[in-house]
Amino acid sequence: MFELLRASRVIPAVRREDDIQAACASPGTLVYVLTGTVVTIGGIVERIHGAGKTTCVNADLVAGLAGHPAAAAFLDSIGADGIISTNNAVLQAARQKRLIVIQRTFLLDSLSVANTCRSLARFVPDALEVLPAPVAPRAAPTFRAAAPEIAIIAGGLVASLAEIDELTRAGIDAVSVGTPSLWIV
Repeated sequence: MFELLRASRVIPAVRREDDIQAACASPGTLVYVLTGTVVTIGGIVERIHGAGKTTCVNADLVAGLAGHPAAAAFLDSIGADGIISTNNAVLQAARQKRLIVIQRTFLLDSLSVANTCRSLARFVPDALEVLPAPVAPRAAPTFRAAAPEIAIIAGGLVASLAEIDELTRAGIDAVSVGTPSLWIV
């Protein structure tokens, strides 16, 4: 996972199908897919693969997949390389399919940090995506103490290239960004 993230310090997070072409043209090798339906997701993954990119699909945001462990089998069957979810059952099913597993966590307070550490004690994904991004550097040492082998990705509320640079200099492995103009790094 770390090798993939070294090649993709900025991860395009595609929220609209209109942005797929820009994601395919971005310099990194990993693309997040945060849009689609069970009808369209196969074509989206195929387009991104056609550009030589690795795809991780957010199963919580694809209409028709949300929260069900069968999402992992479906995404595997259409050729997705990985899965993003807040749902541990979905993530564990993805691990059984040998997909890249990215757990998404939203940090609102110290209780959120503690709950994430408890989750990591039960199941360690390939990477942990921490939202919002500005709090990721503060929480990363706690998460790395709980799971030393985990990659940390920051996402959400990133508005500039300077912020991306600041996050990576603070030890964050990669930054997922939904703004196409920032996918140039």
